[in-house]
Amino acid sequence: MVVPDFADTAAFPTFAGLPEIVTTASQEQQAENNNKEEDWFLLGQIKDDMTITQPTLVLFDRAGSPFALMFDGLGPGAVDFRARGLRKGSTAVVPRAHRTPPKDESKRGFVALAPEDAGSVRAVPGPLPRVIELGKWLRERRAAGAVGCDGCWREDGEMKKCTACGELQYCGKECQAKAWNDSHKIDCKMIKAIDAIWKHDD
Repeated sequence: MVVPDFADTAAFPTFAGLPEIVTTASQEQQAENNNKEEDWFLLGQIKDDMTITQPTLVLFDRAGSPFALMFDGLGPGAVDFRARGLRKGSTAVVPRAHRTPPKDESKRGFVALAPEDAGSVRAVPGPLPRVIELGKWLRERRAAGAVGCDGCWREDGEMKKCTACGELQYCGKECQAKAWNDSHKIDCKMIKAIDAIWKHDD
């Protein structure tokens, strides 16, 4: 499974790099924009749930800049953030996000989702810097073709993969337990989420 290149700022722009929503465009222009083949994703680490009259999250993008993600047209209890993994400290993935420019030029604007797009927001259970690091590691690992035990680096003998993420492999339970306690306990869920969101075949 191919992992996207999170370093590609065209595919993974910052909040400031998002295309602006065009409120005055003709129906033909809007349809053309919506039918573009290329996809992009806004990644943001969740800082706070600021829901008052409608579901709203405050996030930081990869540049450390804050922005608000608003779920337009929905009541304050319409989106169960916790059930969807959209918790403080996790990374939200917003496909084809557009920036709504502010009426006051001294402000930053925001990202607003229509009700029908609310379900498109996914979550990776970890901080954004680690998501980017892990994505780079996965790309390099899969391109090289992983061999050997991920605990002791032994290359001979039968290996068993992690039953949760299917990525790391071990020669025995001792190595599996050590790797789990060292770091894989945290990374495992993140790897699984990344693969679930970007389901591409090699």
